[in-house]
Amino acid sequence: MGAAPRIHWHLQRETRFPFGRRSAVAEWAEPIGFPPPWDTRPWIYANMVASVNGVVSWTRSSEDDDPVRAVLGDDGARPERIADRQHMRHLRCFGDVGIGAQTLREQPSLVQTPQEPGEPPAPELYRFRTAHGLPYQPRHVIYSLYGCLDLDLPVFNTPGVEVVALTTRIGEAQLRSCGAEKKGVDLIADDLERPEGLVRAHERLFADRGVRYLDCEGGGTVLRALHGARLLDEVFVTVTDVVIDESLHAGVDKIFDFKAEGAALVAEGRIGEASPWRFRRWRFNQR
Repeated sequence: MGAAPRIHWHLQRETRFPFGRRSAVAEWAEPIGFPPPWDTRPWIYANMVASVNGVVSWTRSSEDDDPVRAVLGDDGARPERIADRQHMRHLRCFGDVGIGAQTLREQPSLVQTPQEPGEPPAPELYRFRTAHGLPYQPRHVIYSLYGCLDLDLPVFNTPGVEVVALTTRIGEAQLRSCGAEKKGVDLIADDLERPEGLVRAHERLFADRGVRYLDCEGGGTVLRALHGARLLDEVFVTVTDVVIDESLHAGVDKIFDFKAEGAALVAEGRIGEASPWRFRRWRFNQR
């Protein structure tokens, strides 16, 4: 994968290491500890980026109006950008991955694997997964209320990537009619618009599909629904030095007010004393 800036977690309150104390890629990533999964559902963590004034996203005005890219800044070669990108890949090593249908529509080429298509090989990350009894590629959990997924997208056509769609009865019927099952998409239907339906769906992920850790990368609608159902256990958030002018955008979505909601700061890191970016880990549910 090549050399990358190293995030040093100068605050680290999580000392349980179910995957061992050896990092997946020791030369650039420190080990990340996790609590055990719950008795009936996965441990669910999010991975987000936010501007220094807390903006996460907004309603796009065009295909080129990309909030994530704006929050991260234009310089893709900046050490902080590289560290954030590698951090995201590292977090995909501990279980399976989740994403909302709308986020997938906005990023149609996205495949949430430790090595995304077109990137340099990442054998260390895959060795870490297989050494811990995980499938070579993370299973992809897609949240969709109404179905209407484009089955020609790469996520549905990448060898080795299994997809589970969490949907409603309406969405299940739509996905069956458009041939999702023939594409190998596994369907779990429940009343996802209600907290108890979301809980049941994740219990089925746990009991029937063996999902123990789930890395949900958004979008905001999915994460807030999970949080409302008390399913979002913790959030890894990269806080950049970009200031977003909220008056220039419609539908601005901001990061959770972690302190006001009683979340605990589990970890904090950065790549150097002079870097203004912060890598933080906030926990809603204690275990």
